[in-house]
Amino acid sequence: MKYAAIGPIAVHFPDRLETNDDLQREFPAWNMELIGEKTGVMQRYVAAPDECASDLGVKAGEALFANHGVDPASIDYLMFCTQTPDYALPTTACVMQDRLGLGTHVGAFDFNLGCSGYVYGLAMADGLIRAELAKNILLITAETYTKMIDPGDRSLRTIFGDAGCATLIRAEDRQSLKGFKFGTDGK
Repeated sequence: MKYAAIGPIAVHFPDRLETNDDLQREFPAWNMELIGEKTGVMQRYVAAPDECASDLGVKAGEALFANHGVDPASIDYLMFCTQTPDYALPTTACVMQDRLGLGTHVGAFDFNLGCSGYVYGLAMADGLIRAELAKNILLITAETYTKMIDPGDRSLRTIFGDAGCATLIRAEDRQSLKGFKFGTDGK
């Protein structure tokens, strides 16, 4: 039996970097020193108005291919985790499959999760590999939360930023991912 293993990882950040000093100038009443101490967040990246989650994810995928010697032809599945998809339909993963030049044999789907999304992605990738449905899975996570946040909302603007991450999940003989445990409280 084959198991999922985490391979190389690449990230991409938008060009615009917003620091706590920037926010302090914009909102003098906000105590950015205290917010930085409590959250540990001193800066965040912000997507351009015309930049979408797929743009960040594709750039992370391209960086994975270029910087880690991953052959796009080796990918047989693309999973995209986001809460800020480009469109309701078609799924952003399908758009990204084409933009990344992946073959039409590649399965692709979006899933909508926040903080737990990467762990869910690892578990789903492990299931696809154990079921022998895939050998090399491209797991991309990307968000453009700053487009949805009220610019004056101190509780969100100070902590959320935008970025993309691409991870190669590959089939290996040795089990390295163990102990997935899930639960939900939808109250």
